[in-house]
Amino acid sequence: MSAVADFVQARETIASNRRAMFRRLRGYVLRNWRSYLLGIAATVVYVGFFALFPKTVQWAIEALIAGVRGPDLWGACGLVAAVTLARASARFFSRVTIFNAAREIEYQLRNDLFAHLQRLPQSFYFTWRTGDLMSRAVNDLTAVRLMLGVGLLQVAQTPFMIVSAVGMMLWIDPELTVWVLAPLPIFIGIARLFGRAMHSTNLAVQVGLADMSNHLQESVSGISVVKAYAMEETTDRKFGELTQNLYERWMHAVRIQAGMPAITGLLPNIGMLMLFVVGGGKMMAGELSVGEFFAFFLFNIELTMPLFFIGWMFNLIQRGTASMQRIDEVLNVEPSIADRPDMLDVRELHGEIEFKGLSFEYPGPDARGAALSDIELRIPAGSVVGIVGPVGSGKTTLASLIPRLYEVEDGSLFLDGNDVNRIPLGTLRTSIAVVPQDSFLFSMSLADNVAYGLPETDPAHVLAAADRAQLGKDVVELPEGYETLVGERGVMLSGGQRQRAALARALALDPKILILDDTLSAVDAETEAAIQEGLSAVFEGRTVIVVASRVSTVRDADLIVVIDEGRIVERGRHDELAASNGLYARLARDQDAEKTREGGIAAVGGGE
Repeated sequence: MSAVADFVQARETIASNRRAMFRRLRGYVLRNWRSYLLGIAATVVYVGFFALFPKTVQWAIEALIAGVRGPDLWGACGLVAAVTLARASARFFSRVTIFNAAREIEYQLRNDLFAHLQRLPQSFYFTWRTGDLMSRAVNDLTAVRLMLGVGLLQVAQTPFMIVSAVGMMLWIDPELTVWVLAPLPIFIGIARLFGRAMHSTNLAVQVGLADMSNHLQESVSGISVVKAYAMEETTDRKFGELTQNLYERWMHAVRIQAGMPAITGLLPNIGMLMLFVVGGGKMMAGELSVGEFFAFFLFNIELTMPLFFIGWMFNLIQRGTASMQRIDEVLNVEPSIADRPDMLDVRELHGEIEFKGLSFEYPGPDARGAALSDIELRIPAGSVVGIVGPVGSGKTTLASLIPRLYEVEDGSLFLDGNDVNRIPLGTLRTSIAVVPQDSFLFSMSLADNVAYGLPETDPAHVLAAADRAQLGKDVVELPEGYETLVGERGVMLSGGQRQRAALARALALDPKILILDDTLSAVDAETEAAIQEGLSAVFEGRTVIVVASRVSTVRDADLIVVIDEGRIVERGRHDELAASNGLYARLARDQDAEKTREGGIAAVGGGE
């Protein structure tokens, strides 16, 4: 019974998700209802002329057979030409209007998706792959646009085309109409079967595209690691497996898509056979005129297009709904970090930070217990606090909670005496600058990277921030100075230059709280000393959190906090902690010994 209940629950969940997806899609369509209404009106006009065209041809043929000459014959031919021109004009206008509306929805949906991704917390990106998100924002959105353009147009016009054509045929000869359209119910049943198969197949194709995009993105971004470990062949083999899997899914989809038009094309031919057998007999018996027979012939040919469009329409709709489900899956993820209804009217921060019994565990199925436990710490405004500890002890996690990059429990973290969860995110994020350990730079000029976060790139501001970060001396070596494009993720710069550029970017914001997460790990000791000397003036008047792996980086801090296994095990100034026999003293001794060994190796190398 449990398995049955789970199955029923799963089906209800899928149905509920589909309803929610259609509600969201309907909202976008209603936002552009005027364009769709105008396009559908033009489509109705087109369908009217579509149904009228064979009838005008019938009148022209009957006039010719009756021996009508002169103006009457030219009038009948002119009527055929006028209907043809009007039909083409209405068809063009309906397509332009509806396709433009679909493009507008694609534009709106892509912007909304990107804005939603910007609002989601960092924890979201732990479980979602970049390539998969890119596939949804590109391939799936294209499929949705085709559904709302070509697919919706066919939904609007195909039934009218079939009904109008069948109505005209019934007007001419009801009995012959029944014979010609006898295969139609069979086609409808086949179309339903093909529709179900196309939905699941297209969903599998989109998933395969996401897998391939993700592998491609990771391989290109990590090409230095791939080459360093000689993994080109393995990476290429995996990509080949993914493309083979995608190829097989596409081939399955192609077979289904090709089967539908093939069957659709058979039906008019069967109708044509019935027309010649039954209609020919009626014409020979004088029960059907030549003009009426020819009109029936044209109606049967023109029905081929809408019947063919039914197969195409099913394909576009099934593929589009499968893609919209994937997009809706992302849009349904509620941001866990957002402004709350009970937020406080806080417009600026002064920099006081206090942790009150804070414990934190990373969200997600891969979490390995508490990353931080029972943290009690008060940091006065304007002070410099160093956080040190072994790798994986929780240093970066502690610093990441201050700008609310992750959600914490109410009453566990306060800024200026206000619960961090009730401070407006705009105020919080603009008052705090974070320089992460992995210094990410955007693919734009160095000046724009330093000015990132500022309303505009002010050259004087950029120069001052770069000088404080000891970046100016390296800029002269760049081909275009501050206007040099640094490449994707700052590939044009060294690790130390990237860290200093990220530091300059933070200093340019002039924040109340500055968080440096092992910012100087990739610079040499001489540069580190120069940076620290330049930062001493910058630190004045603001709260600074320095996360460091090297004890030398925090020796001048007002307070040093030592973390081990997610807990604060020591706190004090450098001299106090170094004199004790605790973890800090051991870290200091180990690093001094390592520095001595490196100096000895360098001396030996120089002697050689």
